[in-house]
Amino acid sequence: MKKKILLTLVLLIGVLFQSSPSVKAQTAADRPVISIDSYASATTPARGETFTLTVIFINNGQSAATNLMIEFIPGDLIPRETGGLQTIYQLIKGERKGIKQSFTVSSELWGAQIANATVNINYSDYDGNSYSDSFNLAIDLHTPVYNPSTPTKVPVLSPQLVIQSFSTDETILQPGTIFDLNLNITNLGNAAAKAVSMVLGGGTVEMNPEGTPQPGITGNTGDFSHFAPLDSSNIKFIGDILPGESVQTTQKIIVNVNTSPGAHSLSYSFVYVTEDEQKVVDNQVITLLVYRLPSIQVDFSMEPGPFFANQPNLLPLQVVNLGKQAVILGNILVAASDAQLENNMALVGAIDPGFYFTLDPMITPFQAGPMEILVSVNYTDDFNQARVFETVLNIDVLEMDMGDFYPEDEFFPSDGGFEDGEFPTVEETLWQKLLRILKGLLGLDSGINPPPIDYGEGVPYDLP
Repeated sequence: MKKKILLTLVLLIGVLFQSSPSVKAQTAADRPVISIDSYASATTPARGETFTLTVIFINNGQSAATNLMIEFIPGDLIPRETGGLQTIYQLIKGERKGIKQSFTVSSELWGAQIANATVNINYSDYDGNSYSDSFNLAIDLHTPVYNPSTPTKVPVLSPQLVIQSFSTDETILQPGTIFDLNLNITNLGNAAAKAVSMVLGGGTVEMNPEGTPQPGITGNTGDFSHFAPLDSSNIKFIGDILPGESVQTTQKIIVNVNTSPGAHSLSYSFVYVTEDEQKVVDNQVITLLVYRLPSIQVDFSMEPGPFFANQPNLLPLQVVNLGKQAVILGNILVAASDAQLENNMALVGAIDPGFYFTLDPMITPFQAGPMEILVSVNYTDDFNQARVFETVLNIDVLEMDMGDFYPEDEFFPSDGGFEDGEFPTVEETLWQKLLRILKGLLGLDSGINPPPIDYGEGVPYDLP
C-alpha cells in the first residue's frame, strides 16, 4: 500500500514538471540588438513640403528579433499615410531591412536648417523576451533666401561744399601780419550749389517763425578776435559750383595785434541755394598758426675800423631787442671768410625790451677789399621749433701802407729824395763855418744843419 502511494506521488510530480514550460535565461551576449543602419531622403525638403524618408534597420545582436513595432513621433516632421506606425516581422542576426515613411515638414520651422524626428522601436526574441530602443533622426532642410520686397530708392540730390586745401602768401603769420588766404573749394555732392556766398567768421540763413528760410545772409555774428578781413567785408560772392567742380578764391586778412601765439581756428560758412530752391549753410573750420618771433636788430655799436689786411682789430657788435616783450635768445655766432676770428661766440640769454647785448670779437682779415660779416643768433619759437636769425654786416679792409703813419712832406718826398736831387741851400756866417771846421778837427758832426720847420702857429722846430 505504501509503495502504491509513493509511486503515485512520483507520477504526479513528473506530470507537473512536464506541463510547466521551461524559460531559458538570456544574457546580454545572446539578445538581439536592433539599430538604424542609415536613413536618407531623395530630396531636401523645405518648410511645409512633403517628402519620403527611407530608414534601414540592422540586427547587430546574436539572436533573431521578431515582431518589430516602429513608431515615428510627430514633431518637426509630421508622419503621413501610416500614421507613423510600421512593422517588420523579424530580423535575424546581421540582417538589414528598410522601410519608407512619408513626412511633412512643420510650417512652424521659420528659418530652420535641420528638422528632428524621434523613432521608437519595440521587439522580442524567440524566447518571448521584450526589448525597446529610441533613436533621433536629423533631416537637412532647404532654407530659401529671404528677399523682402524693398521700395525703389529715390536718389537724394544734395550739394556739399568742402575746403579741400588752403595756403597763405606769408610763410610766418605774426600779430599785425597782412596776408592773402587762398582757398580751394570743391563741391563733393551730387547736385549743383547755386549762388554760393562765402562768409568769413561764420554765417546763417534767416528763418521765419514757421521755419522757412528767408532771403538774405547774416554774417555779422562771426568771431573776429584773431583774424579780420581787409579791403572788403567778410562776405564774398562766388557763384554756382557744379558737382565735382573746384573753385579757387582769395581773401585778404590781417592778424590782430593782440593775438597771442598759438593755433587759432578760422570759421567759414558757405551759404547757397539747392536746385529745389532750399537755402543751405555748410560750415567749415580751418586752423592757422600764429607766431611771435623776436624783434631784434644786430649791428655795430659804434663806427668800426679802420681794418687793415693781416692786422687784428675789434668788431663792436650789439644785439638790441626792439620788441615790446622780453626775448630769450641762444648763442650768437660771428663768421667771415678769408679772416681769422677770436671770441666770436657767446650765449645771449634774456634781453628786456629796449636793452641790448654786446660782443667784441677780434678779426684779422687776410686780404684787402670789401668783406661780409655773417652774424647768426639761435632761438626757439612758440612751437618749440629751433630757428636762426641771420644778418650780414659789411666792412672795408685796406692794404697796409707806411705812408699812413709817415705822411709825405717837402723834406721827406715819396721818391726818397729832394727835387733836382739837391738839398736846400743854407746860408752860413763866418763864425758858423769856423765852428764846423773845429768840430771836424775834434771828430764831431760838422754837417750843415737844415733850415727850421714851421709846424703851425709859427712855432719853429729844429731837427737834430
